[in-house]
Amino acid sequence: MTSILITGFGAFEGVDENPSGALARRFDGQGPVRGAVLPVEFRASAASLDEALASGPEPSIILCLGVHPGPGYRLERRAGPTLGLERPDNAGERGDVVSGAMGGPEGDLVTGLDLDELLETLSSGGVDSVYISEDAGGYVCERVYRHALVRAGERGAEALFFHVPPLAEVPIEAQAEVLHSLLAAMGA
Repeated sequence: MTSILITGFGAFEGVDENPSGALARRFDGQGPVRGAVLPVEFRASAASLDEALASGPEPSIILCLGVHPGPGYRLERRAGPTLGLERPDNAGERGDVVSGAMGGPEGDLVTGLDLDELLETLSSGGVDSVYISEDAGGYVCERVYRHALVRAGERGAEALFFHVPPLAEVPIEAQAEVLHSLLAAMGA
């Protein structure tokens, strides 16, 4: 069985109840899955991901979850080297200001997982509105995804960012079923 670290986020401006954090908590301890909730802060989120990685067995896959404003699910292919949004995080820092502190190799980082296969598995399993995205959003999600890809590469593991819809669009029970299908497709 594949060991997986799932991360999600807490609340932030405009999102009082973040389904990504709720899902990470919900799946924590289920079989080979560990869950962690990261702060919605550019700097602290990377440190929190490192703490989660150090607090348990090495995962084969780092699966980062985040919420996006749309109704569907997004399998994120890449994470860019800069953060373009001027929107402040929960600590009041803006992404365009902290971009230089991201580190890692230059250019985009790309998941090594076969997203076409994951998309096909989810779609054939009845998951509606799932697609592959080339833009993780430029906010804290992008920051965490890039950090996860770097850390996964250092460990010989894989990383993926999966955006889920807000709870107003899809209830948590339905999102949990989709996440369960994604985990099964990844071997957990």
